[in-house]
Amino acid sequence: RIKTSLSMGFIMLGLKIRNGKKSDARAVCNMAAALSAHEGVADPKFTMEDYQKYGFGKRQQFKTLVAEAGEKVVAYLIFCESFHIGIGTPGLNILDLFVDNAFRRMGIGKKLFATLSSYCIRNDGTWITWQCQPKNESALHFYRSIGGRQYAALDFELANNDLIRLSKKV
Repeated sequence: RIKTSLSMGFIMLGLKIRNGKKSDARAVCNMAAALSAHEGVADPKFTMEDYQKYGFGKRQQFKTLVAEAGEKVVAYLIFCESFHIGIGTPGLNILDLFVDNAFRRMGIGKKLFATLSSYCIRNDGTWITWQCQPKNESALHFYRSIGGRQYAALDFELANNDLIRLSKKV
């Protein structure tokens, strides 16, 4: 369970940052597809059922913050908790962040990051990490503007047939 609430209840021009709910599944999945289109990649296989099962099920894999304008979900941030062996502290990994085009440049992304930063600190965390597509210039600019820094790590993935093949080496 979460020690403290994620939401800080930012209300600005009708904007509210709150914890995601199961009922946000359609909005979050539609925005995840919009993010993929923006980045020029195939639609994610992330379904409404996945959002509900892995975001709220017995083995919760991620947590969600959403931004609402009125009753409409206009942005989301999905993250999971982690631990950094090198510095010996907990922190957070952002898995996905998207703000609807019509609501960009209004400070919503920054409010989502501020809310997540506060949650991280309240739960003894000292860091937040995320990834960004190298060609997503608007995201790169935003991340740098809030103090994000790019570090010299390479991403690796073990998936699909390679994952299955290696699992059989046990």
